[in-house]
Amino acid sequence: MREFDWAHCPVGPVAQWPQSLRTAVSICLASRHPIEIWWGPQFARLYNDAYRPILGAHKHPQFLGRPGWECWGEIWDVIGPMLESVRATGKATWSEDFPLMMWRNGYLEETYFTFSYAPLWNEDGTVGGIFCACAETTPRLLSERRLRLLRDLGAQTAMSATATVKEACEHAMRTLSGGIADVSFALLYQLSPDDAEARLVASMGFAAGGPERVAMGEGGDWPFAEVVRTQRPVRVDLLEAEAPWPGGAWPEPSREALVLPLFRSGESALQGFIVMGVNPRRSLDDAYRDFFELSAGHVATTLSSARVYEERARLLLREQAALAEAERQRSRLESLFLQAPAGICVLRGTDHVYDFANPRYVELVGGRDVVGKPLREALPELKEIIVPLLDRVYATGEPFFGDELRVPLLRAGQVQDYFFNLIYQPIYDPSGTIEGISVIAFEVTEQVHARQQAERLTQELKVTNQDLDQFAYVASHDLKAPLRGIASLSEWIEEGLADKMSDETRHQMGLLRGRVHRLEALINGILSYSRVSRTREKLETVDVGTLLAESRDLLAPRPEASIVIGGGMPTLQVERVPLQQVFLNLMSNALKHAGRADARIEIACADADAFYDFTLKDNGPGIDPRFHDRIWGIFQTLEARDKVEGTGIGLSVVKKIVETRGGRVAIESELGAGATFHVYWPKRPGVQA
Repeated sequence: MREFDWAHCPVGPVAQWPQSLRTAVSICLASRHPIEIWWGPQFARLYNDAYRPILGAHKHPQFLGRPGWECWGEIWDVIGPMLESVRATGKATWSEDFPLMMWRNGYLEETYFTFSYAPLWNEDGTVGGIFCACAETTPRLLSERRLRLLRDLGAQTAMSATATVKEACEHAMRTLSGGIADVSFALLYQLSPDDAEARLVASMGFAAGGPERVAMGEGGDWPFAEVVRTQRPVRVDLLEAEAPWPGGAWPEPSREALVLPLFRSGESALQGFIVMGVNPRRSLDDAYRDFFELSAGHVATTLSSARVYEERARLLLREQAALAEAERQRSRLESLFLQAPAGICVLRGTDHVYDFANPRYVELVGGRDVVGKPLREALPELKEIIVPLLDRVYATGEPFFGDELRVPLLRAGQVQDYFFNLIYQPIYDPSGTIEGISVIAFEVTEQVHARQQAERLTQELKVTNQDLDQFAYVASHDLKAPLRGIASLSEWIEEGLADKMSDETRHQMGLLRGRVHRLEALINGILSYSRVSRTREKLETVDVGTLLAESRDLLAPRPEASIVIGGGMPTLQVERVPLQQVFLNLMSNALKHAGRADARIEIACADADAFYDFTLKDNGPGIDPRFHDRIWGIFQTLEARDKVEGTGIGLSVVKKIVETRGGRVAIESELGAGATFHVYWPKRPGVQA
């Protein structure tokens, strides 16, 4: 505080502080208790080192000396009226274990404080500021609240001796629901008898619960495999896009959860897992972790007691329940297969006998009856191509994925080639032995033919473009050569007959050379226009401000003319030459048609959603709104070519370049008021206007 520049803060320089503020600050700095001073009508903030931890990681030092609402905007609706009351009445306040939701560590945090607001009197008897001695009581209150929930979980354990595991799980969730301020949600998973998966048996905080079955391998919905490997809880970041994770007592969703193991009482063997959501307004510190581990321990003891109670009945029912579940799953899968849009079949044994084929598969193989027959017999045309693939999958256990595989098939009495995306997946029996293969087939014949046709057309277009480029080169060379000869000949004639030519003749010779140069420029313009949509250059990083400055230097306007480039120009991933051609054409056009020596062009850039809006504003004669559409057409000019030299191609080239890159152009102008040209260029390549 002593080194802080107070002159630029609402409290002003230290030399101008009133004695009451000096005294209060002296007491504040000397104290080892957290103290904050609010001074002046803006409640500028001063505090000591002991108060610093209350500010967390995001509110120091930038808010030192600043108005109070800048620092504590998230709680100003609560403390602001309290401060105003003390300032207005001069009466102190006292708040004990007062809840304040602070944003001090990168998230909205649940905190509690005991504090007092006492007036600081000026020498003239008015309240100059407010003295706040405070103490954070968050750890104590959270500890008391969590201890009450742990006591309730412990009491529940005694009741589980005569409850089934299901009832014990439901009791545990009901008990946890009484502590939603600390456990925003809970998912209780029980390991299957073979430890292959975990099954959701109870939940709290969800309307429908989380994933019902989670495989124990790596990459499951929850990191149960890591918990098994480490025998320790695992923290999980929750993605908002995956599910609307409950926030418990708080409106915002939980950001993280803790997956904890549930051990059998007195054993190191796992019986399940519990996933508990972390209060979105608290960080997962060591004390919070200890609370979750103690909670999981109580739940594990409850489940162990209930498991002993129902173990015998469960053993008797296990086989019957497993068979019923398997049949239900088979029926469900068979129903799904019958309705699936893909061709699906199941082949059994080394002869690949059809055990099942859905309607779509039967349709793909020409409507033939295949169930109960070996593939070689049912579809003999496939024995040379498909059977070896199936044999390899059956022998190795490695799935086969075929992408656009050419397959000869008999349909409507003819064998023709068709294209398929195929998946051959081995099927294992309970002992782990391969007993068959599941087949999924998608016909992509039309897509393959369409792609092949597109590739042929692309190649033909490439050849055509090359021919056009060659023709354009030859044509331009053949056209330009006689034009240059005419221009040179006119110069020789004028030099040879200099003493015999009248002024009118010299003028006509000048007009002749002007027409020649105009025709040569027209040829170049037509070539540029034809190449705009057919050629692409490599994308590179371009500083538009630098590009504009280079373009201005290339044009070299007369000293009395000016081109002003505004600040804030972006850096783009773009084709450099076409973009520079756009700016050169627009600047050259504005200078050419300015009609005045002191021509001025102002170039600026503004944000336009997915585009940058580059504007070139000139002080020329302006353009009648009736011609705003016409000027973008090829060979269009608004003035006679003898008056202003031009081909009428420049603006059409600008429009074509911009539109082929996904942008658009526009103009704002009135006669006598100059013109403003807009170029809307995409911020990212590929964006369309």
